[in-house]
Amino acid sequence: MLRPAEGGTLNRMHTIEHLRHLFAYNDWANRRLIVTLKESDSEKARKILAHLLITEKEYYERLYGKDSTGFDFWPELSVEECGGLARETAERFEKLLRRFDEEGLEYTSRYRTSEGEEKVNNYREMLTHVLFHSSIHRGNIILKLREDGFEPPQIDYIIYLRETKYI
Repeated sequence: MLRPAEGGTLNRMHTIEHLRHLFAYNDWANRRLIVTLKESDSEKARKILAHLLITEKEYYERLYGKDSTGFDFWPELSVEECGGLARETAERFEKLLRRFDEEGLEYTSRYRTSEGEEKVNNYREMLTHVLFHSSIHRGNIILKLREDGFEPPQIDYIIYLRETKYI
């Protein structure tokens, strides 16, 4: 028989609090990968990381209606540039989420995709997309690191929770 989780705060969080927490995890996982990539020479993994990070930045800007027509989601960035981009974007999302309440997640953004198509999504949808997109590509990076003979960092969510004392 299943029982509700005892203790921890995660099981009682509102969406905004949960998103704040998940974006903190997202930053933690990205930083772990950057440290590993500084010690490896995995070109493919670095390219995927650059894509992951530039996409996070572009989606932040789309929240404010940016026209992404023609945007290059596969830039050539060094690991150091990736580190700077990761810090900058994590800070932006953290500040944004601190200013929001539950109702703020229903705000909508009208923006253009890289193909020039106009789209409308609410903040909740876009923020969730950023997290899922980044998670997918971190998995790709882990695979490329292993293929290139490097030991990837442990970036599982449960590891984050254990290390940050959320559980």
